[in-house]
Amino acid sequence: MKYNFTFYSKDLYQELLRLVLNSYEWEVPLVGISRMEFSNSLNKIFCDSATAWEKTVGCYFEQEKMVACVWNEGCYDGTTFFLFDSKERSKEEELLVDMIKFAKTYGAGYKSDGRTRFVNLFIPDWNETLIRVATEHGLKKGGWTEKLNLFSFTEKKYEVVLPEGYCIIDGESSPDSYLANVHRHSFGYGSWERAAEHGQEAFHAVRQMKYYNPKFDLCVLDREKRPVAMANIWYDKSMPYCELEPLGVCWWERRKGIGTAILHEAMNRVLEQYPDCKGMLGGNQAFYQSIGYETTAMATAYYWEAEIFISWEEQSLHMDYGKEVE
Repeated sequence: MKYNFTFYSKDLYQELLRLVLNSYEWEVPLVGISRMEFSNSLNKIFCDSATAWEKTVGCYFEQEKMVACVWNEGCYDGTTFFLFDSKERSKEEELLVDMIKFAKTYGAGYKSDGRTRFVNLFIPDWNETLIRVATEHGLKKGGWTEKLNLFSFTEKKYEVVLPEGYCIIDGESSPDSYLANVHRHSFGYGSWERAAEHGQEAFHAVRQMKYYNPKFDLCVLDREKRPVAMANIWYDKSMPYCELEPLGVCWWERRKGIGTAILHEAMNRVLEQYPDCKGMLGGNQAFYQSIGYETTAMATAYYWEAEIFISWEEQSLHMDYGKEVE
């Protein structure tokens, strides 16, 4: 293979960001700046996986430049994405074969039985070459799809309507605990999950990321000045659109228009600072489409699994596992 391979190390993070930023020039990327920064901060704390990338992410170089990467969100869960520096590179079959092998080995997740290794490789629908190569190497199309929904800016200012007495503050005055509280009550984290106890620490880490902007870190307060909703926007002026990650509304405050209001406030702030921004990427739920988001790209998870017995188990004596990953 013509590329040099290395496992990820922390000093390569800027190279990863460069690879991601470059991808906006030729696709609506599955892995955008928001996903990268969120994974490098909140996920590592929520999943207690501070060194996951060093063991599960593989980087490919041409001379001194990173040109491809087998990447994940740092949760040891087998969910995998392939990053490339160009559309042409994403169709090089020799490279794809090695990336698939890495995903099946070092990047694979482990099921609770301790034996089954598995991979969910998300492939954008346009990459027919990768779909074919993945299928030839044992991955099967599954039912897990991801839609990338985009709200196109058509106005200079959007109406912000909140319930009487409610207000919006931003990251210059909201404490980390407010975001953690809203996130917990929006997504239902219980005492058995790290997110419940470590949410404050996680959102503090989010606020240290390169592309974090406190003006785009919004929190809705109710009449008693308690936090009930949050939204965070990620943007670099080289991107065609900004990205929302996350949006949360406490369960008892739903159906009051608060989610729409905080997004409109976010849109207004982005447009005020970056009038050339074309839109906002949102989530994969019906709510977004109901307020004007449209699907601009799709990806499907291609699945692989293999049952691997421990070397001293009798079932493993005559198994040639090397064939499973080729």
